[in-house]
Amino acid sequence: MSAALQFWLVVEVIGLLAVPCCALLFGRLPGGGFALAKPLGLLLASYPAWLLAGLHVLRYGGASIALGIALLGLTGAVAWLRVPGARPTGGALRLWLAAEVLFGIAFCGWALLHGFSPDVWQTEKPMDMAIVGSIQRSHSFPPPDPWFSGDTLNYYYYGHYLVAWLSRTAHVGATAGFNLGVALFYALSAVSVFGVASALHLAARRDGGVPSRSPALVGLAAVAFAVVAGNIAGGVDYLRHPGSWLTYDWFAPSRVIAHTANEFPSFSFLLADLHAHVMAAPFALLVLAYSLQLCLAGPPGARTRAAAELLIAGLALGSLYAINSFDYPTAVALGALALILWTLSPLGRIRGAAAWLAAWLATSILVFLPFALRFSPTTGGIGLVREHPSFSRFGLDELLIYGLPLWVVLTLLMHRLRMSFRYAAWATVGAAFVLTLLSPRHLAGVTLALVLAALALHTALSSRFPQPQRFLWLLTAAALGLIALGEYAYVRDSFDGTASYRFNTVFKAGYQAWFLLAVAAGCIVFWNRAWLGRRTRAAWTAGLVVLAVLAAAYPIVGSYSRTGGFSATPSLDGLRWLERRAPGDVRAIAWLRKHVRGTPTVLEAFGPDFSPRGHARISTFTGLPTVLGWGGHEVQWGHDPGGRGDDVARLYSTSSVREGGRLLARYRIRFVVIGSLERADYPSRGLAKFSRLGRRVFTDAGTVVFAITPTPPRARTSAP
Repeated sequence: MSAALQFWLVVEVIGLLAVPCCALLFGRLPGGGFALAKPLGLLLASYPAWLLAGLHVLRYGGASIALGIALLGLTGAVAWLRVPGARPTGGALRLWLAAEVLFGIAFCGWALLHGFSPDVWQTEKPMDMAIVGSIQRSHSFPPPDPWFSGDTLNYYYYGHYLVAWLSRTAHVGATAGFNLGVALFYALSAVSVFGVASALHLAARRDGGVPSRSPALVGLAAVAFAVVAGNIAGGVDYLRHPGSWLTYDWFAPSRVIAHTANEFPSFSFLLADLHAHVMAAPFALLVLAYSLQLCLAGPPGARTRAAAELLIAGLALGSLYAINSFDYPTAVALGALALILWTLSPLGRIRGAAAWLAAWLATSILVFLPFALRFSPTTGGIGLVREHPSFSRFGLDELLIYGLPLWVVLTLLMHRLRMSFRYAAWATVGAAFVLTLLSPRHLAGVTLALVLAALALHTALSSRFPQPQRFLWLLTAAALGLIALGEYAYVRDSFDGTASYRFNTVFKAGYQAWFLLAVAAGCIVFWNRAWLGRRTRAAWTAGLVVLAVLAAAYPIVGSYSRTGGFSATPSLDGLRWLERRAPGDVRAIAWLRKHVRGTPTVLEAFGPDFSPRGHARISTFTGLPTVLGWGGHEVQWGHDPGGRGDDVARLYSTSSVREGGRLLARYRIRFVVIGSLERADYPSRGLAKFSRLGRRVFTDAGTVVFAITPTPPRARTSAP
């Protein structure tokens, strides 16, 4: 409880300090963008410490963290006093207060829900925990690779840095901070969706042509589509196996398309991996809100305001490359298209839009240049998809994943084509038949998606609709294009040449499409009242209710199954699973955290990736680098494990003091752990030599830690 309160208080203070700064970035956005104060403030407060440490100007620590918060406070104070619109009033104040309530409920609610299954174990939680722990220990950036001693981390780690930064600022333990980070990003995603959807509705209501609904209500609807609802596959799976909720397979709905992942937010946060795509979501939505402003009002006019806006907007855009690089090109494309839409308005200027886009992109690169110069992407260009599903398979897959928001967005397309449901159904059947005949083998479904995306983009670029509705069409076009992307092309990565060669492309493109569809659906569900006739609306509402019920099954039944029926006592202790198996290992981890400074190398047992026994648990939970953690992931990060795994086995297995000393020196190992896994995996005669190569500094419940000295001490005979 106290850790959660400390974490929440730090985020609240940062959000309050950033409220006036919203006027610097969102001065022309309806509602002032104050609902986005928390993700904006988190970026502004954390960036100085990262930059100074990355440039080796000031070590990452308490002083640099305090400096970043002080700079945010100073910027907020100046904006409060001198920038018009920096103080939320009237409707903007009510929206901001609604966002504050939403954040509090989402953060506390998800922290409690996640507390029933807090173990940082299985899937890729150990990887994310290891990165967070390594950042906690590092004094400069990039941090050391916790699973490949002697090298730095080659991964987009800025989202993990934000969790580590907040945990350190709030004086919260590493595993508790990790679990609170899951609740934080759930709440940040919710308020970010709320901010974008409510601003879009305010702009449309101002221009007329849409019902005069409360922007808060529209924002909440978008939140429900984005982070509350599950996919349709979750509901269908339950109907197929309507047994005990405890036996419900909550993982299966995220694997609809074969050999890919099809995550959606309610699954991601139940899984609770602090993955890059999860942490990028609120900041991608922050950039989306800025793109909406560019679409509505174009670049700023006043030079003094322009410099501040450009710097903050560049920081927001550039952060996507350092948090989850896949989000960066999508954000750039949406920003560029938003500026094009502005140039098509009566006040638009092509030269001004082009100059601002170039300056924005240049700033985004410049502010994160220390990251870009040291990050080597492991992707190898673009490949073409070799196998394609039939039209029926493609259609069924997309329905199972995006059925609920697509049903809502369907009314937008019908409104554009001026079709009733009956004509739309016949047109779909006819289009599918024609495309099946004319398209290359099994490309009818994806071709239809691209045709609809092209229609949406064409509508956005036409002068028929006001700017807010054109932006809505742009969201629809981008979402449909992202869905179709993984069926035509894929980004070559370490999975290339396997059955899962397009795993990450479909996964990450689809995740972005989910949020774009959610924002669009949150608006359309209220706007389409004027587009549908009475009979058509009745049929559409019936379909919406059926799909909503199916989508509601996952968050309800999935949560029950994931938490074991809420049987355990809620906790933030991510090491609870290891405490039950090897309490000595947990105490060794606590000792190493407390007594070891810097990033010396620790030796522990080497095992397979995703080890169910918890291999790499010492490096994972201390942040200390080990010789080799998860070898397969190191390959994905561009490192060659070579013979490191064999060397670890020899280090533990050989009884030769000389060979052991030579290998310890090669990897500059300072600490050796002999715990539950080491005793199970390696012979006792090999473990005995460490008493002659170092001194015992910790022992508890069968787990021993040796400190290795640069020169071997006098031979000892005692065994561990």
